Amino acid sequence: MAYQLEDYIVHRIPKKSGGLRVLHEPKPELKALQKRVLRWLQARGLNGGRRSHAFERGRSIATHARLHVGKRVVIRLDLENFFGSVSSKMLLEALVRERVSREQAEEIVGICTLDDYLPQGAPTSPLLANVAARRMDLRLAALAKSRGAVYSRYADDLTFSSDDVALNKLIPAIDHVVSECGFALNRKKTLVMRRGRRQLVTGLIVNEQLNAPRQTRRKLRAQLHNLKQSLLNGESFDDEEFVKAKGMVAFLCSVRPEQAAALKQAAREIENMLVMRGAVAMALAEAA
Repeated sequence: MAYQLEDYIVHRIPKKSGGLRVLHEPKPELKALQKRVLRWLQARGLNGGRRSHAFERGRSIATHARLHVGKRVVIRLDLENFFGSVSSKMLLEALVRERVSREQAEEIVGICTLDDYLPQGAPTSPLLANVAARRMDLRLAALAKSRGAVYSRYADDLTFSSDDVALNKLIPAIDHVVSECGFALNRKKTLVMRRGRRQLVTGLIVNEQLNAPRQTRRKLRAQLHNLKQSLLNGESFDDEEFVKAKGMVAFLCSVRPEQAAALKQAAREIENMLVMRGAVAMALAEAA
């Protein structure tokens, strides 16, 4: 059974770069069904393979970036419309290659695609997009190896690195492989970064060692300071903002633990203050 647009809630979210990102969130009944499909796929061990670092258990922005530390040349390329490039036909073929029966694969395609493509916003789309991109990843990894380079992918972000200063000559061949596998490069976002300038991979610096940009750390430090001041001054406290800040602290701890130690301590102090505030509120309520 194929599901239609009326089975989804459409969200339009402004992009930082301008324009709108359109998300299709499945309605509750379909979302529950897609989550069952996702659990079934995960139980069978389907994943994007070792070159894929997004939406994969135990992998992250940091594991992706760490592969490219200390190289003379780093090349970043971007896939255009990653989820929307995975057609029903491409997905069916990818599932069959992963030894899913054709009958089961056809049922999964019917449940998890919208207008013949993977919808961005469905819980199954990240895993299925990675599965569909696995053949491309294998070919790009082989191409990279032929030039003594390293290749990895984080969602639509392709990264190659090497000590070969002529690595950029590989770009036409990369473009060819990507096109043959049903995807397309956003050529405006191709970036060749050589040693001597800042090399960024998924927002992390990889020149000599893995590191978060100083601006990111400063912004987080100021955010934690403001949250602490809100508590000290008895002002309204943004719990959601603090949860996000703690998530960023945990991420920075995974990148450079020693560098994030002070940030971790600041977050712990805020947590202790919140516990104290809760205890005081409870005591006042009991006294009343």
